[in-house]
Amino acid sequence: MVLTDIKKKHSSHAITADVSIADTARAAEFFLSDGVIVTGTETGRPVDSKELKEVQQAVDIPVLVGSGVSTENLPTYLRANGLIVGSYFKKHGRWQNEVDLDRVDRFMDRLSTLRQKLR
Repeated sequence: MVLTDIKKKHSSHAITADVSIADTARAAEFFLSDGVIVTGTETGRPVDSKELKEVQQAVDIPVLVGSGVSTENLPTYLRANGLIVGSYFKKHGRWQNEVDLDRVDRFMDRLSTLRQKLR
């Protein structure tokens, strides 16, 4: 499975500024990516919900959220096909710290509650 990180935080610059995120997603789909990942502007920063929706409407492959997911903004991203959670699971939400199992448990409890409400 190949998931393509589109307009990722480390490559969003003047060279690609004239290409929309939807166009980038369509290109990934055209080149047979199995899914695309939308990220925020830097590690741990939330994804722009408008960009996420734009990508979801542009392609017929899975769209994942690749940064900035927390218990607070989780409802915003429930319609994504997947969530990549890293920094939030670390102590104090800092990527360089060790995993905080209490944060993981709180996140998963919140996710379970929200999923129940969708049923």
